[in-house]
Amino acid sequence: MIRHDENAQTFNLDAETAVLAGLLLDNDELANVQDWLAPEDFYNPDHSRIYECLLELCGENKLADAITAGEWLQDKAGEDGRRLALLASGIAGTAYTRANVVPYAEVVVEHSRMRRFIDTCQRALQAATGRRGHSAEQLASHLSTQLADIAPARAVGPTPYREVVKKFAAQLRDRHLNGTPIGLPTPWADVNKAIGGLRPGQVIVIAARSNMGKSLMGFQLARFTGLRGQQVIEFSMEMVDTDVVARDVAAMAEIPLQWLVGNGEHASAEDSDSYWAKAAPAIDGLMTASVLIDDDPQLSAPQIVARSKRVHRRKPVQLVVVDHLHEMTLPGKQDEALERGQALRDLKGLAKYLDCPVVVLAQLSRAGAKGERPKVTDIRGSGGIEEVADVILFVHRPDVYNPTDRPGLVEVIVGKGRNIQTGAVVSLRNEFQFQRAVDWDGPAYEFDDQPRQQKPATKPLGRKLGSRANRGGNDD
Repeated sequence: MIRHDENAQTFNLDAETAVLAGLLLDNDELANVQDWLAPEDFYNPDHSRIYECLLELCGENKLADAITAGEWLQDKAGEDGRRLALLASGIAGTAYTRANVVPYAEVVVEHSRMRRFIDTCQRALQAATGRRGHSAEQLASHLSTQLADIAPARAVGPTPYREVVKKFAAQLRDRHLNGTPIGLPTPWADVNKAIGGLRPGQVIVIAARSNMGKSLMGFQLARFTGLRGQQVIEFSMEMVDTDVVARDVAAMAEIPLQWLVGNGEHASAEDSDSYWAKAAPAIDGLMTASVLIDDDPQLSAPQIVARSKRVHRRKPVQLVVVDHLHEMTLPGKQDEALERGQALRDLKGLAKYLDCPVVVLAQLSRAGAKGERPKVTDIRGSGGIEEVADVILFVHRPDVYNPTDRPGLVEVIVGKGRNIQTGAVVSLRNEFQFQRAVDWDGPAYEFDDQPRQQKPATKPLGRKLGSRANRGGNDD
């Protein structure tokens, strides 16, 4: 860390001495500061070493006063041990008391935050003047991440149980009286029933093999939410932004995507006129959607976090969609599975910070592509992903492997969930020609363990595609 001139007033040695004196006099005060006061917050390295001594002794349930701390320092601090022991004894004998440990610790941390802020800005200036192959946008994104990590002086600690009960009761009352859903609704009624919507602070992974429709469903979810007036950020690392919009227009206007992207040369003049007539109002409708698209192809998790927070400061974000986890840039310093898991942890932290769901699309390994329903172990780098994700949904299409096996059926399988039924299977209908999936309106199926053996039930589900209520809303 860069050391600053005393005239900059980026430290307060009296406050540091007062904190250590109070803790040496009363070790119980350590519980009030140790979760947010770190050794590196002390400007004086000797003070930092003494505080580390206090943390270790108290962590072992040992007394930490001038004498025991002096013994520990002489034993562990090498050549500086005796000098540090004398310093600890001198600090314990000052006129400070234990009464003001917390406010003095806040002063120490505030100065520490200011030093970090100055250091971050100086490094950013050095990087900008040195260039080193980084673009201005990359430097700004990195700076935003570093600044966002400068935490408040006081960390939020445990909340009294009574306050949590009151919060839950208010949510329950609102649900009962006003029908307010627990989580953010999806476009699919049965998915809402199965998982209770997309909960704030959760990471929801939608996983599938290639060409199963996971991106389609992720963008449909973003479009549906954005058209409801709730702010959405889409990170598309596979498709450019105009391709994403083309899919949205196809879904809204019910016209073939191939015609929209210029591959419909063989369409008749009559069809082309009809498509043009449908496309114009769909485009006008999409202009009102509260959606932001970022199609940078080489985003890392910290960059996604920084950009999302930057948007959130201007207007609260209600949903983040990332397409997809296996396209994200990794540091490349550890095993890929570990780094994928860490990337998802970063996005989990983002979900909690924004208090909104973060939907992350993920790829399944090709080794498991045999036609069976996918499972958690089929996800590439599944260990860390399974551990971090709150909900894992799989997208499976039986007719990809056997065209006669329930054609048009898209299965959404709950692979993991907190407080929801794992293993539940929701049926959707493939309308991928219009870049969407809709609630299933065909016969209900009872499935054996082998997915290709189906038993048609005697009664249909009884829903119609045109029903707004049964589709969890209508985005087309």
